[in-house]
Order: sequence, then structure tokens, then C-alpha cells
Amino acid sequence: MIYGTVGILLHTVPGTKTIHNSTTSAARQLVCWPTKIILSCVIQFPAMTISVLLADDSEIMRKVIVDLLKSDPEIEVVAECVSFAQTIQLADKLHPQIIVLDVHISDEHAVTPSQLKSGLIGSRLLAISVWNDDETRYLAEAIGAVKLLDKTKLAAELILAIRHFANESGESTTPTK
Repeated sequence: MIYGTVGILLHTVPGTKTIHNSTTSAARQLVCWPTKIILSCVIQFPAMTISVLLADDSEIMRKVIVDLLKSDPEIEVVAECVSFAQTIQLADKLHPQIIVLDVHISDEHAVTPSQLKSGLIGSRLLAISVWNDDETRYLAEAIGAVKLLDKTKLAAELILAIRHFANESGESTTPTK
């Protein structure tokens, strides 16, 4: 839980001036001069979580990524999938903020890039791959990925990318590498 302090003015005296009034996670107070009437109360705000759908046909890779993401309390893996078709189905049902997707899942030729892209509307797509060639970058762009991440560097890059793209507004048309 994130805690915040809300100041409440009980009595207004002519000639008083509000010094500070803020609702934040830091302890703040509303202070009025010259009477210094103060009332502070602590309110619990639920911690914001980033919902992530993970799609990779390798069970070992999914376990490694889930374990990595569990290290961040603000990230919640809401489901795991093993195919593009299952990813589209679960994305439509769960509406995750972020989808982490291996661009070379075994059914990559059964679902077209345009079908995948249109099935993931409303979520930010982070593509992952062990390859960093032109074909893989093109595929990531075709399916609507906002970024292509190298699987060998996920420990250093994945959580940062999830946080960045979960908080970013607007659409990115070309994946960055």
C-alpha cells in the first residue's frame, strides 16, 4: 500500500493563508497562519500494478521471465500463453497493459501479423527474440511492437521497458532496439 496524508482545514480565520495543501505519498500538512489549525489523516491508496501477459512457447523461458518479473512488486503477470492465437484470445479477455511476446512462437505462420496486431489493440506490445536481424525487426514492427528486446539482455532491460511503456502515452509506430 502507498500511504498519503490529506490535510483538512477545520476553521477559516480571516487573514489566514494556506501554506501547503497536497495529497501525495509523502506526509504533508495543511497549515494556516496565524491560527495553525491542523488536521492530518492517513489514507491508504492501493498500489498501482502493471498487468503483463507473457507469450512464449518455451516453458523454461516463461518460467525465467515470470521469476524476473516477480522481483518487481508493481508488475503482475496475469497470464501466460504458448501461441499467437492464445495470446489474441487472452488479450481480448484480460486487457493487459503490456504484452511480452516472443516473435518466433511456433504458430507464427498460422496467424498473420495483421491478425495479431489487430487482436492486441489496447495493449502495448514488447517483442522479444534471440535474433536481432532485419527479418525479426520487420516482424516486430509488422505486429505492432513498440520495442524489440534481445532475450539475452532481458534481465537488464525487460522491467525498465515494461515500466516505460506502461506509463507512456501515445502510439509508437516503429519498434526501437
